[in-house]
This record gives sequence, C-alpha cells and structure tokens, in this order.
Amino acid sequence: MNEIETQVIQAENDLLGSLRSGDLARGVGMHLNSPEYRNIWNGEMKTYSELSTRIATAMEKGLSSIDYQVASREMFILDESNVMVTLVATETTRMNTGESKTSGSTIISILWRKIDGKWWLGYLHASEEPQGAANPVWKEK
Repeated sequence: MNEIETQVIQAENDLLGSLRSGDLARGVGMHLNSPEYRNIWNGEMKTYSELSTRIATAMEKGLSSIDYQVASREMFILDESNVMVTLVATETTRMNTGESKTSGSTIISILWRKIDGKWWLGYLHASEEPQGAANPVWKEK
C-alpha cells in the first residue's frame, strides 16, 4: 500500500470511528463544506448544509450512531489530491431507544480530496443493490 492509499484509509477509519462512536457532528464535519459538495443516497441529493441539517435533526429524534461494515473496497488514485474509492458496505443506524436498522448491501463511491494537507470527503454517491441483482430485469435482444 502506498502513502496516499494509507492516508485515505486513515481518513475513512477516522470517519467511520466518529460515526460508530456517535460523534455524528464530527463525522459530518469530515465532509467538504463547499458549494460543489454533493451527497447522493438512493437518488436523494443533498448539499453539505442539507446533510448537516438532516443529521442534526435525526440526532434530535434519537439517532445515536451509524455503523458501516465494509465488505469490499477498490481505490483509484486520480492524482496526489484526489482519490476515488468504491465500497460495498451495509449501514446500521442505531437509536437511543436501542432500536436499529440495517440496510441491504450498498455500493458507495466516494471522492476523497486532499486540501491543505487534510483529506476530506468531497463527493459521495450510494445506492442499495437491487434485490435479485444477479438476475437483471433487462435482457439483450
């Protein structure tokens, strides 16, 4: 593993550690607070401000932590300041009541951007794998 890969894995581990421990505000703070930031999850697009507001509202309603279990990871170094990572993961959200919900297998693409020596989550696009993904509904003619 080269130095850039090591740095990006460390940034990902820092992010996941914050979310797992319930420090959700710190986790959101690791996303790039920039006009071009986008967080697209199952077709719903959010800016940094919208993501921050949504997480704060969820915390007020009892969200206590978010855990991602990464099943696989592919990393593509675009240049020394931009790395694209594709993950297959499941997400478990936990509430203060003890209730939890786990997503299906989700494919997540993350653009990590290094700015002023720090890695930021600059763009995220995720969607759950469709049920029966091995049997596509379209057929070649």
